[in-house]
Amino acid sequence: MKKVVMLCLLAASMSTALAQTALKINGQTITTSEQHELMQLLAKEARIKSKVDQERVAQRILVEEKIIGQAAWRQKLERDPLVKRKIAESKIRIYREALVNSYLSKHPVTDQELSAAYEALKRQHDPNEVQIRYILVDSEKEAKDLLYLIEIGEKMDKLAKEKSLDKASAADGGLLPFTAVSKFNIPGFANAVKGLKKGQLYRQPIKSQHGYQIFRLEDSRVVPMPPLDQIKTQVQATAVQQKSTAYLNSLFRGAKIEQASSEKRKAKTVLPARK
Repeated sequence: MKKVVMLCLLAASMSTALAQTALKINGQTITTSEQHELMQLLAKEARIKSKVDQERVAQRILVEEKIIGQAAWRQKLERDPLVKRKIAESKIRIYREALVNSYLSKHPVTDQELSAAYEALKRQHDPNEVQIRYILVDSEKEAKDLLYLIEIGEKMDKLAKEKSLDKASAADGGLLPFTAVSKFNIPGFANAVKGLKKGQLYRQPIKSQHGYQIFRLEDSRVVPMPPLDQIKTQVQATAVQQKSTAYLNSLFRGAKIEQASSEKRKAKTVLPARK
């Protein structure tokens, strides 16, 4: 509805209300029923309460659609393969959302499904969180040189600000917020951090997809899974997503897909004659 919101702002600047009548745009009619239908949507989706504002916005949207549509038709853009593909993709997104919303309105998430979603999240939850300070560099040699400097007394936060390729964390001296160990997508990291004590530097560079990194364990903590009532909104969203995916998958599984020996002749779409 971003387009609608923008048009609301434009419409609000108009000083007089437009009459609720049919409009003709380059010979094509925008009926009053089209305007009323869009006004009802604006009242529901954009929460525009004023009838005058509904009318202004509805007419502005419909006029813009008509003018853009006419210009595209004159340039035969409906024949452009890329345009056709984008239109098809847009329709599928809209239909998918409408199908899912219709299904969920008739089959809302049950308490049992909510509990199941919570238990699934609980099984995935990693309670072990660590806070590390790290430096990312290009080469193993540079990483080992930095390890040596830190071991002889150089400040790691100072070196991180000067040398780390991760500029976001470098601004904080290489310090990262508390993060679950399992969320570090670095080969060997989980085993490496397990053997460290608070304040201890890991003495070997670790290679990742971004380069070589050295790190020190600043702190660690155990964070239990919050009870369902504290994260119910998040769990509800997860359950809705799971149910939506299951519904769409059932449509795909139920579809009869087979190779056709020959394509049937496509029916022609009757369109207005071009000028």
